[in-house]
Amino acid sequence: MSATDGVNPRPAIRRRLAGWIDALTGIADEATDDDDVRLRKRVAVAAGYVLIIAALQLPALGQGLPLAWFVAVTVPIMTGANLLVLARTRRFTRYVTVLVVSVLLFPAAIEIVLGGLGGASASVVFAFLGPVLALLTLGPQRATAWFVAFLAVVAGVILLDPIVSSTIAPQPYPMRLVWYGANLGVPLGLTFALLRYTDVRRRRAEARSDELLTNAIPASISARLKAGEVRIADRYPETTVLFADLAGFTPWARETDAAQVVEFLDELFSHFDALAAHHGVEKIKTMGDGYMAVAGAPHPNPDHASAALELAKDMLAAVAVDARRAEGALSLRVGLASGAAVGGVIGSRRILFDLWGDTVNTAWRMQSAGLPDRIHVAQSTYELLRGRHEFEQRTPIEIKGLGTMTTYLLRP
Repeated sequence: MSATDGVNPRPAIRRRLAGWIDALTGIADEATDDDDVRLRKRVAVAAGYVLIIAALQLPALGQGLPLAWFVAVTVPIMTGANLLVLARTRRFTRYVTVLVVSVLLFPAAIEIVLGGLGGASASVVFAFLGPVLALLTLGPQRATAWFVAFLAVVAGVILLDPIVSSTIAPQPYPMRLVWYGANLGVPLGLTFALLRYTDVRRRRAEARSDELLTNAIPASISARLKAGEVRIADRYPETTVLFADLAGFTPWARETDAAQVVEFLDELFSHFDALAAHHGVEKIKTMGDGYMAVAGAPHPNPDHASAALELAKDMLAAVAVDARRAEGALSLRVGLASGAAVGGVIGSRRILFDLWGDTVNTAWRMQSAGLPDRIHVAQSTYELLRGRHEFEQRTPIEIKGLGTMTTYLLRP
């Protein structure tokens, strides 16, 4: 029994065939091309090969007429030379220009060779692929001019038809039926495929854009921006703002590999994001090793203080688990304050939904004046939560920018 017995050679054949196709269609590829540009180039190159094959069939279709042989020789030579120049120079726009001219003129030549519109079975419809290729590879502005050229070719074929049809015998009727199907189905099918591909890519791009936008700002604010609102600014009368900060992060990050630091923050803040979504709290932003969120904005929540507190408790628990990789060097301070806030979208490039007001400033001070692994709340939050949770009052402390304040720590 040979070593190859029982081995299916088809996968190897398919890989080899795929390699050949990749090499033949990738002659215009550049190292800097993204996937979309590379696909456009390969479609145009494949169209060149198809044009050569189509031209070689013309002598048989043209019943051996000298003009059919002339076109069958001229088009492959011109298209083959165009492909060779592209492979050497990578001048893609020049290649597409020559290709589109060929695609426009070749069907017109078939109309003449096969006896006019009736004899050639609407071959001129194939010329429509010229502006379609231009649209795919050169963009909509340049494609418009090529569509006008297509209309000119159609007009020329119609004007020449009385002369051609009277001097060249048409194809046999069965062959004309076959070519009617091909001449209508193939170019229109390719056009449909292009439109479908373009729409699928557009929808994917829009979905990705929406995903990125809603990751940066709340979904309701994103929807308002997409609806055309230019300046978004709202007052939220009842909110609880949360600030959290990793105590000990700076010295730990200084002594830790940068990749490990980024990986740790990414995993921890992703965990925080999931917890915020679970509690109906809106993440606002991250600031280095700090995290800001709000309950009650942009969507009202009558129990905003409780939602923010539950999130804070879960964040402490998450850090207790995730910070084990930091060998106990990290802990979390959390500050809460309740009250009115103003929110809006700032920036035109890297847009951000942010909050302002005394409530925001107080929450920040609660965090900065807090204790590691404790939740520090302002009087405003305490008034909303007392009776449902146990707090211990701190000795009145001086809060920078706010004066002496009575604050509270949630009992562990």
